[in-house]
Amino acid sequence: MSEIKRKVSILMALLLLFVLIGCESKDDFAVIDSNLADYQKTEVKSTIQQFNISFNQKIAEAEVNLIENENYNKDIETDISDNKIIIKNLNLEAMTDYQLIIAVKSINGQELTTKYQFQTKAGNIAVEHPKITDKNETLLQAFYWEMGEGDYEEKYPSEKDLWKLLSKRANDFSELGITSIWIPPANKAKSSQNFGYAVYDLWDLGEFEQAGSVRTKYGTKQELELAISNLHSQNIKIYYDAVLNHRIGIRDQNIESVTLESGKEIKAYTYFPDLKGREYYYSKADQWEWNWKQFDGVNSDDRGTFAVPNIFNGKTWDDSYDQDYLLGADVDYQNSQVKDEINEWGSWLVNDLGVDGFIIDTVEHIDSAFVNQWIDKIQASSDKDVFFIGEAGIKNKMGLSFYLSSVNNENLAVLDFPLRNRFKNLSTAMMDMSFLKTAGLVNNPKYSDRVVTFVDGYDSSKYLSEYNTPVTRYKMQAYTYILTREEGKPVVYWKDYYQNGYQQELKRLLEIRKYYAYGPGREVEDNRNKVYSYIREGLKDKPKTGLVAMISVGASGEVVSKKIKTNKDNTVFYDYTGNITEKVTTDNQGYGEFKVRKSQNNGWSVWVPSNKEK
Repeated sequence: MSEIKRKVSILMALLLLFVLIGCESKDDFAVIDSNLADYQKTEVKSTIQQFNISFNQKIAEAEVNLIENENYNKDIETDISDNKIIIKNLNLEAMTDYQLIIAVKSINGQELTTKYQFQTKAGNIAVEHPKITDKNETLLQAFYWEMGEGDYEEKYPSEKDLWKLLSKRANDFSELGITSIWIPPANKAKSSQNFGYAVYDLWDLGEFEQAGSVRTKYGTKQELELAISNLHSQNIKIYYDAVLNHRIGIRDQNIESVTLESGKEIKAYTYFPDLKGREYYYSKADQWEWNWKQFDGVNSDDRGTFAVPNIFNGKTWDDSYDQDYLLGADVDYQNSQVKDEINEWGSWLVNDLGVDGFIIDTVEHIDSAFVNQWIDKIQASSDKDVFFIGEAGIKNKMGLSFYLSSVNNENLAVLDFPLRNRFKNLSTAMMDMSFLKTAGLVNNPKYSDRVVTFVDGYDSSKYLSEYNTPVTRYKMQAYTYILTREEGKPVVYWKDYYQNGYQQELKRLLEIRKYYAYGPGREVEDNRNKVYSYIREGLKDKPKTGLVAMISVGASGEVVSKKIKTNKDNTVFYDYTGNITEKVTTDNQGYGEFKVRKSQNNGWSVWVPSNKEK
C-alpha cells in the first residue's frame, strides 16, 4: 500500500471512530465555521484561492490531505492561526471530484477528523466564456399542472404567486440564457384555482371581482404587468398561452335555451352576460354579448345528459384540421362578431399588455382560415415581430406538415410533437440512433426554422391515461439533442428544472447553449451502436465557440470513444457536462478521440474548446 493510501486509510478510520463515538458536551472539539460548509450540495469554483476552517478550540497541530479523483494527493500549503486552519495553493482543476480530509489536535489534546467532498464547476476550465452578442433563443415553459397545489404548494409556496415569482427570478432567467418565457393563460377562468384553460372572460387578467375572486390562479393583472416589465428589462420576451377554442360556463346565469340540429331544445352553458373585463376593454362590448349564436355546439346540456358533440340548429362545424369540437361551448369562428373580438383581444395583449407572442392552445381544433388571418391581423397591428406557436398535438411529421399547409401562414411555428415522440422511443433504449438525423419536423429543411422543440411540458408530464406520459429515462440525452442543435427553438420545462432533479445538468446544458452552441451543425457519420454524435462548427469570429455533442442510450457504463473530425486543429476540448473528466486534444487535421459513457444517468457529453493552450 502506498504512503498516501495508508494515510488516507488511517484518516478515514479516525473519521469513522469520531462519528461512532460522538460528542455530547458543548466543550467538545468541533468545527464552528467553514467556507466549505455547503459544498457537499453545490459546486466549487476552480479559481477559489483558499479554504478557511475555524474550530471552537485553539489548534496545536493538523494534517491536511486534498485528494483529487480518489487517487492523487495534491500539494497544498496549510497555515495554523489560533483556532483557524487556512489551506492555500489549491490549484484546483475544473470538473474534478475532491476529498479534503483534515486531522487536527487541539491544545487541550482533543482530536478531530473531518472530511469534505466536493466537485469543481465545469465552466472554470476556460479562463472566460466566449463573448456572444446575438445569443441563441431559448424558451422556458413556466408552469405545470400541479403548480400551487397539494404537496407542491407545501414544497414550493412561492409558486402560488407565479407572476411575483417570475418578477423575482427575471435576472436569474437571463443569466441562464433564457430569452423567452411561456406563461399560462392569464385570463379569468371558471374558478380562481383553474389553470386558465376553462375560459370564462378572456379580458379579465385578474382585475375584476367575478368567478369567485379578483385574482387568477397566478396573481393579479398588476402583478402580471410588473412581471412583464421586469422580464423585458432583462431582454426576455413573453409568450402568452392563448385558449381560443371554447368557453366554460360556471353558474345558472350562463344557462340559456338552445335548439339542436335535431330539433331538440336543451339548456346549455352558452350565455355570458356582464363579463366585466370584456365590458371594460372591448370596444364593442355594448353592441353584443356572448350567447349560443357565437358557438357551434356543446357536448352536454346543463345536466350533463349526453357526451358526444351536438351541433346547434343552423350551424356548421368550423373548417379545422382536426374535429372542430374539443370541449365546453365550441367557439364559432365563422361568426364575424367572434372574429372581430378575438382580433382586438390579441392586439390588446400585444400593444397594451406587452405580450411578444402566443402559443395557440389546441390549434388544430380551431378554424384554419381564422388562425391564418388572426396571425396577420395581430402582426399588422404592431411594430413588433410577434411570434406565433401552434400547439398542434400531431405526432407524425407528415400530418404536422399538412397542418402547416392548411393554415398557410409562414409566421406560424409549431411544437415538434413528432420529435418528442422519438424521445419516447429513445427512452426505451432500443432506438437506432441514426434515426435522430431525420427525427421530427426540425430536421425537415422546409420547416426547420418554424419548429419549437421540447422534451416535456405541462400536458405530457401528467401521469394520466388521456395524456402522454413524461419522458423519465434518458431525458438529459433528449435535452442535449435539442439544446445543442442548430435548428429549432428549444423549450426547457419549469418542472424539469426546478422540481424533477435535473437542475444542475440543465444549467450546464443551458450554459453550453448560451456560450458555445453556434455555427453550422452537422451529423457525424456512423451514428449507431447506441451512440449519437453531432457537431457545431462555431462562429468564425469566435474561435472558442462550437462543440461536439454525444449522447448514448447504452446501459453498460463503459466509456466509448469515437474518432471525430472537427474544424479545430490542435485544440484542447473538455466535456462541459463533467461526465467525462479527461481532456481531448485534436491533431493538426482536427481529429480527436471524443468519448461518452454508455449510461442512462450520465450518458451525455458535450465537448467544447478550452481557452487554455494545448
